[in-house]
Amino acid sequence: MADKKRILILGGGYAGVKAGKTLHKIFKNDDSVEITLIDKKPYHTLMTELHEVAGHRTEPHAIQIDLRKVFAARKVKVVTDTITNVDFEGKKLVSERKEYPFDYLILAAGSDSNSFGIEGVDQHAFTLWSYEDAVTLRAHIEKMFQMAAVEENEAKRKQLLTFAVVGGGFTGVEMVGEIGEAKDHLAEKYGVDKKEVTIYNIEATPRILNTLKDERQIAKVENRYKKLGIELLKNAALVKATEEGFELKDGRFISTKTLIWGAGIKVSNFVGKLGLEAGRGGRVIVNKFMQTNKYDYVFMAGDNAHYEDKDGFLPQIVEAAEQSGHTAALNIGNLIQNKPLHEHKQNYHGFMVSIGSRYAVSDNNGLKFNGWLAVLVKHMVNFYYLFMVAGLAQLFEYMQNEFFKVKNRRSFVGGHFSKASPNFFLMPFRVFLGVMWLIEGLNKIDEGWLVEAKMYASDAVTQASENAEAAVDAAKPLIEKVPGVVQWAIDNIIAPHAVLFQTGMVFMEIIFGLMLIAGLFTFIASIATTFMTVGITLTGMSDASILWFFFGGIAMIGGSGSALGLDYYVLPVLKKWWKKTPFAKKSYLYFH
Repeated sequence: MADKKRILILGGGYAGVKAGKTLHKIFKNDDSVEITLIDKKPYHTLMTELHEVAGHRTEPHAIQIDLRKVFAARKVKVVTDTITNVDFEGKKLVSERKEYPFDYLILAAGSDSNSFGIEGVDQHAFTLWSYEDAVTLRAHIEKMFQMAAVEENEAKRKQLLTFAVVGGGFTGVEMVGEIGEAKDHLAEKYGVDKKEVTIYNIEATPRILNTLKDERQIAKVENRYKKLGIELLKNAALVKATEEGFELKDGRFISTKTLIWGAGIKVSNFVGKLGLEAGRGGRVIVNKFMQTNKYDYVFMAGDNAHYEDKDGFLPQIVEAAEQSGHTAALNIGNLIQNKPLHEHKQNYHGFMVSIGSRYAVSDNNGLKFNGWLAVLVKHMVNFYYLFMVAGLAQLFEYMQNEFFKVKNRRSFVGGHFSKASPNFFLMPFRVFLGVMWLIEGLNKIDEGWLVEAKMYASDAVTQASENAEAAVDAAKPLIEKVPGVVQWAIDNIIAPHAVLFQTGMVFMEIIFGLMLIAGLFTFIASIATTFMTVGITLTGMSDASILWFFFGGIAMIGGSGSALGLDYYVLPVLKKWWKKTPFAKKSYLYFH
């Protein structure tokens, strides 16, 4: 057998992950190809959500996705290592501990912040371009409020409570919006008057958010700034930064300990030193197949690629990163399989920017939304991306972080979904509900449901008052007319095998009742009994008293089995086992 073809992907960002997914689909059944993704971190960072962590909306772990889980049970091997050099001629990546030979290489190493050589920015400004940046900035912002709470000098306190974000692009606007919201709960936490807090967004040009073409949307963003207490300074170029603040082109000096630089990015410092032909921002020039000009076996993707066609330059956005990563991976597959190369096509679905947790503006191919609805659109886009990357498991994690565990009412629905009470308050009701289902099942056995038909064909509502479940003066059925499809099922499927179906119903009521009493698989039992009440109701065999079973089941779905129940002991063991199975890894059907 010929030597295996070795494909290396350097970078676990949006482009690298997409490239890995594409290559897996192409070669998942081909043992002659090895695919390896290398990143200096073991996780994929959600770069578009960095501002949420820095601004105290979500917890740091919310923007991390374990790369090993993304590619679990797939053909892509994940390696955590820091590459120090690329030997293009020798076809190998080099780290301090190892060399990684390759036949084909995709460079998707991302970007770094670009200070444009402005004096003092690199030394005195915070950046927001990595997980570490977000965590550092998060801690620093809170520290400023903590220090201001005990600072008696008015000038020093003002300096501590002044926050400036440079840049009117997506990064700057989203970061300043988060600070505008965070100031309320941080000020309350540390006993600071929020009126003392000053927040600036500084833009060197006459307009923010140049990607958005609609002036009305820009006006709405600026109006949102005013509501959050953010002062927008346009035509305000920063010329110098110091430890005590920064100076603007017009001579103004703003005293602050928090200067956040979000005014520009460039190709990663690592890629910039590789000696490849560079274009705008140091990005490596590629052809329409994402190949470098010098090496046809080296491909660039995402922010590393400088590409231009009739639709313009490849922008530094998530969609562009994914599409270029897909093109690079597809063409490596085509080269190995001796197929024609695929020409890159730019096709973007729009842009959206959030200003805090409950307001955003979006333009999706001319379909414009503002405010709460735009935030919903942004969440839906995130739903789609996370589902494609890591399935239901990551989608569930996102919902937990954004809706159900968010603090200080900083979700797009406020704090309504995040209100919670200890599960032990539900424990008595769980046991009671289980006992009632158990009694229902045992009563049916006593009434002969295991030996004679109690469900009849034709009009099920009429029969409901005649069978053993109803007394002579039976209460009025909850529904007076059985839906046609249900009546057909009763006549043609259930009635001919009535005892069999009745036996199944009786045992389900008993089993689910016992599960609720014991607190075993409470989530499953709750959902099952909720659907059972719907089914029983649709057959016309129940009166309005069944409604409390229905709503009781819904109340239990949240999980009360972990409070004085067997779920407390059983579920952790099962989760640990399940997450290790090949099926769970490949399908992402697991939860933390």
